[in-house]
Amino acid sequence: MDRALRRIDRAFFAVLYRECRAVIRDAELARDLVQDTFIKVWQRCATFNGISDLLPWIRAVMRNTMIDRLRRSVPEVAIDDVDSAIIDKRFEELAANSPTPHNEARAAESAACFERCWERFAHDCPDHAAVIAWIAQDGLDNEDIAALLERSPGATREYIRQCRKRARQYLAEWHELAFRA
Repeated sequence: MDRALRRIDRAFFAVLYRECRAVIRDAELARDLVQDTFIKVWQRCATFNGISDLLPWIRAVMRNTMIDRLRRSVPEVAIDDVDSAIIDKRFEELAANSPTPHNEARAAESAACFERCWERFAHDCPDHAAVIAWIAQDGLDNEDIAALLERSPGATREYIRQCRKRARQYLAEWHELAFRA
């Protein structure tokens, strides 16, 4: 096992480092991310099914490692730095919008509708759904997505526009249900 991991490291380190450095633009951080990637590859080697080539699987592990690092790099705001008036206002909003049986039933119906629409969207357009998930769930911006897709910023903006347009088609039923008056 140890020998196999060394061979993988020798075979793929340079390729992964170049790709990571192009995205991250920091040599030390890129080196750390590639090393973290190899640690995760070692930890998850049992999940590799061998159907595809090894490099794309390792690239996916590295991409997830980079996304995790980006998520952790977002600075947190200390509670002391937040204006207490904002907190008080938010508590008032929460109290005014406390759940009622009707609101909870409507929320459950809306959630179920969203799940149906999203599953259909992810099944029919998996690439578009992945980009929308990167934006909505992972909080990635256009630069991050451009790096992951290996596209220019202009091409990425156009692709994201297409993804959003396609998502609107699939999520229209949920939007109508969730935001009707």
